Amino acid sequence: TINTTNSSACGSYTWSNNGQTYTSSGTYSGSDINCIAQVLVLTINPAPTATINYSNSSFCKTLTSSQSVTQTGTTGGTYSSTTGLGINASTGAITPSISTAGTYTVSYTLAAAGGCSAVTTTTTVTITAAPIASISYASTSFCQTVGVQDASQTGTTGGTYSASPAGLSINASTGAITPSTSTAGTYTITYTIAAAGGCAEVKTTTTVTII
Repeated sequence: TINTTNSSACGSYTWSNNGQTYTSSGTYSGSDINCIAQVLVLTINPAPTATINYSNSSFCKTLTSSQSVTQTGTTGGTYSSTTGLGINASTGAITPSISTAGTYTVSYTLAAAGGCSAVTTTTTVTITAAPIASISYASTSFCQTVGVQDASQTGTTGGTYSASPAGLSINASTGAITPSTSTAGTYTITYTIAAAGGCAEVKTTTTVTII
């Protein structure tokens, strides 16, 4: 008499008949404690593995085109994220322009199958709000006899100030100008926000005259 057992497992299988662990599909033979022949017909399903990532960790919200994901390993999973990220559950592509600015964890989940448990891998992406700003001064012209005049800046902070042509005394960090130490003339003052978070550099300007 031969007893045949059909079994499937994820990654490996330990046969109780002989205590051996198998990592490959196949037909294995042995005998039990009563010397009755045993046959194991075994199917080993490979344990699913996967990684996902995007071309950048940050994207500017101004991007209207979908940004594809690079997925390695086992295919057939589904993508998800917390509310606010525009993501295609089948392909993992994200669309920054329809997303809310913020940092998101994107999950790729492989369902349980073939004796293998469900597997989830993650990556993080940030959607950056496009920087905006405006600058102005209390007046468009100042007498050369007056002291420090502060800049009024709205929108994204952290930018730097510059003036053209040369001759205007200006604080690069605060934008404050000092007419009394400046040369008379008309100047274009530029407030520059450096490229960051996937968003391009932004510049805004205003004009002042020292008389």
